[in-house]
Amino acid sequence: MSSFSIVTDTGCDMPAALAEKLGITAVPLKVIIGGKTIVSSLSKLDVGSDSFYDLLRNGVDVKTASPSIDDFERYFKKELERGKDILYIGFSSGLSGSYSVGRIAAEELAEEYPERQILTVDSLCGSMGLSLLVYYCVQKQREGASLEETYRYAESIKLNVCTWIALDDLHHLKKGGRISPTAAVLGSVMNIKPVLKLNNEGKVDVVYKARGKKFAIAKLVEQMSKHYTPDNNSIIFINHADCPDDADLLARSITKTFGITDFVISDIGPVLGTHSGPGAVVVYFMGDER
Repeated sequence: MSSFSIVTDTGCDMPAALAEKLGITAVPLKVIIGGKTIVSSLSKLDVGSDSFYDLLRNGVDVKTASPSIDDFERYFKKELERGKDILYIGFSSGLSGSYSVGRIAAEELAEEYPERQILTVDSLCGSMGLSLLVYYCVQKQREGASLEETYRYAESIKLNVCTWIALDDLHHLKKGGRISPTAAVLGSVMNIKPVLKLNNEGKVDVVYKARGKKFAIAKLVEQMSKHYTPDNNSIIFINHADCPDDADLLARSITKTFGITDFVISDIGPVLGTHSGPGAVVVYFMGDER
């Protein structure tokens, strides 16, 4: 049994069954829906009779919030009290303040538990890109790597986690201030589907504007063709914002192009979903560069 635990947060959107299989602990991020704070878990978010994405479609105000220092300390202490060191791999600091809060909690607990070690990694990844990095680190841990070796491994590969996103419209980019209201309206009229990537700072760049969803999905596969680096542990993660047919089309296109059949397909959780809006589909893979 390993002497350390890998901890992340629920911004990873890892399916609960996979997290249990990998032995992963996820500190809950928070979602504020219509002024009501709801804790986000790796299982389906319970927002009542309406689905999370129906609420977004209906214009309900949704925001996200990081866990508190106390939240992190509570989850970290569970592992420390079991005699475990900790490798915390957090949501991109370019997208959220969550990692910074987790790092502060780790520094405070280092004084309380001088016999234990807590190392932290700013993944510069979000959603299932964070899950993919955690997945690879668990494989390294299971091969017998120490805490320090797994930490160095995470740092060495995190910028190889590629994230390519096809959005359904420009509305939520407008809300985030990334484009003007005029561009958003014009894009909707012209059926423009933005294609984005996560850059080396862990932030989102708009790279293409495709005419129609099928062309946007084709752009995701095209980027895989340019950057994907298969290895003996190759696995592709896909998630979607209430558009399973688009996720299925993306998976079939990847299988046709690369012969890959090993996928983890899941929902986009509320942390990314609040900013992507309904209809987003994302592919995550290991590549030569982002």
